[in-house]
Amino acid sequence: MKISTLLLTLTLISAPAFAIEEPLADRPGYVDFSSLSGDYGQPRVMIDLGSSLLTLISNFKHEDPMAQEALRNLESVRVHVYNTAGDTTPANERMTAINESLQALEWEQIVRVREPDQQVDIYIKYGDNIVHGLTVMAVDEEEAVFINILGDVDPEQLAGVVKHMDVDLDVDMAMHTP
Repeated sequence: MKISTLLLTLTLISAPAFAIEEPLADRPGYVDFSSLSGDYGQPRVMIDLGSSLLTLISNFKHEDPMAQEALRNLESVRVHVYNTAGDTTPANERMTAINESLQALEWEQIVRVREPDQQVDIYIKYGDNIVHGLTVMAVDEEEAVFINILGDVDPEQLAGVVKHMDVDLDVDMAMHTP
């Protein structure tokens, strides 16, 4: 009974977030990576938080006021994780197409990793002293991870939030010599 009540509550709370997904495609920080479902089926992990749910989360008491304000300015957080089962070709092709599209739309690539067994790209959409979007794409033999964070966030807020986070990108940053 408690589980069904929880599911109903979460459905009612998140319904507005899903309802506003469509208009977000016109925002400068939006990236569409939904086409991977045709190759890999439904994502193993799918998180789609819209502005209504993000606003609700931002209204909870936070230890860090900068994080709270940054959350208020987010419109969408989407995370899709697909099992690649060793077949990375569709994910790598999609990643290449997204890279070309983002570069044409003047996104700035801030991280690029090319290892034999993994590829990682991180892009930021920045304009008018505001971060409009952040996109992370990572592909390896096990999974393809695509993340898009959309919203108008002051870079100082973002720096403050990141400073308080323990971020481990799990990337070997050692210099490689041929």
